[in-house]
Amino acid sequence: MRIGILLIILLMALPLFARDVYKYTSEDGEIVYSERYHPDAERITVSDKQKNTSHSIDEQSEEEAAASAGNYARFEIAQPVSDETIRNADGSVPVGLSISPALATGHVIHLFVDGTKLDSDITQTQLILQELNRGTHTLQAKIVNDQGESLKDSNSVIFHLRQAAVN
Repeated sequence: MRIGILLIILLMALPLFARDVYKYTSEDGEIVYSERYHPDAERITVSDKQKNTSHSIDEQSEEEAAASAGNYARFEIAQPVSDETIRNADGSVPVGLSISPALATGHVIHLFVDGTKLDSDITQTQLILQELNRGTHTLQAKIVNDQGESLKDSNSVIFHLRQAAVN
């Protein structure tokens, strides 16, 4: 029983090592799996499931090249959604951006709240706007290259921020 469990564990761990594996029958009649060559051993090919990715290397490099050239297939504000009402006492609003392919090196995002650009350049797709006043606001983003040229504009989103009134 212990040998069976050991063999199962060895079989499960084999793809992690990605080395040649040999199978043979010992003098006691037990089947043995080993990384060491044995004269009566049969070589077993182990497939690496981690290498089977959804995108090939060529497709990834094509996407990276397209992003570097400013050809983004999708760039939109995913959060907040249009006409959403956000209730928050401290005036913070989570913002989520959706970009495909990923933001290229040297490109940044300029975020505009009510037509005014935020001071910092953004490279991440999730952030939190803080200390907004209550009321209706517009949000838009632009991808900009290192020369300051606008490459792609997002959709414009209108959202409403509600805060408890202080008397």
